[in-house]
Amino acid sequence: MTESIDPAIPLDSTESVEWSGRPRITTILPAVVIGALLFSFGIVVSVAEETPLFLAVVPLGVAIPLWKYFALQGVQYVITDDALYVKRGIFTRSVTQANLETVQNSSFGQDITGSIFGYGSVTFEIAGGGDLSFRAIEDPRAIRELVDRTALNDDGLGGADRRESVIPGDLTQWQQIRDEIRAIRNSLEG
Repeated sequence: MTESIDPAIPLDSTESVEWSGRPRITTILPAVVIGALLFSFGIVVSVAEETPLFLAVVPLGVAIPLWKYFALQGVQYVITDDALYVKRGIFTRSVTQANLETVQNSSFGQDITGSIFGYGSVTFEIAGGGDLSFRAIEDPRAIRELVDRTALNDDGLGGADRRESVIPGDLTQWQQIRDEIRAIRNSLEG
């Protein structure tokens, strides 16, 4: 699942987007239910009491689900081949970035509704402190596996994909260098 990336996310020209997503829209259902109850309560009491005082509750019943919807639409998660990004906000934006090399551990979780409807959260433990979480996303296990595979964390979930070592030479060459250094050290000491 890849969607358009918000321009506030500072992607480098060399980064390729592996995945992007937003929290699942159905997570606003509790706010919609509360809003509908407040809206209905305000209308019913205003008609029954013949007083417009309870009509003040009606805008609150509309505002709660709208606020939750816009707050949810202001969140975007992006995974590239180099980093993880969490963007929050619509008018004022904040972006949190963590390089994949700093991802030490990851975990995913689903509450009962998430298990039923197929969404959950993934938390990434970042070296140097702090966590980065993707909340209420579709198929959290697959997203965790993607990050583990991309970050080269092989804990059994991400597979055994390993990039080639960036250290030049092979083991035999490094053993020869070690032997040469030992010989030099012995000649200097002796």
